[in-house]
Amino acid sequence: MPNKVPSKGTALLMEITSVYTAFPQISSLNIAGEKAETVDTTTLDGGAAKTKNNTGYVDNATISGECLYDPDDTVHIAFIAKVRAAGTNNFKITYADATPTNEIYSGLGMGFDRTASPGDMLRGSFTIETTGAVT
Repeated sequence: MPNKVPSKGTALLMEITSVYTAFPQISSLNIAGEKAETVDTTTLDGGAAKTKNNTGYVDNATISGECLYDPDDTVHIAFIAKVRAAGTNNFKITYADATPTNEIYSGLGMGFDRTASPGDMLRGSFTIETTGAVT
């Protein structure tokens, strides 16, 4: 029977000089879009049902989320520097299960947006396109 694993304690870590460092103050995290690509193979002489086949390719996940933004935080500064350098970087997702389970992704195509509004904290939202899970 599967366990019910809480979201609290799930972490995104960014590799900085060969050390995984927690991305601070995350309020939401989403890993989405990973799926096997298919192609429509329906033919005019086929039956009533449409058919599909795998192409052998996989659409890789995009990691996105929101955080409380601190312009003085070294990890936020390092992430924005990676956005501006347009390079790749490894990221680790650690879940709060008993093990705990880790997934490492090679990230590129990173973005970081900042929001300031009355009656709220400074907020950031980030996206990381991945080349797929490394492990």
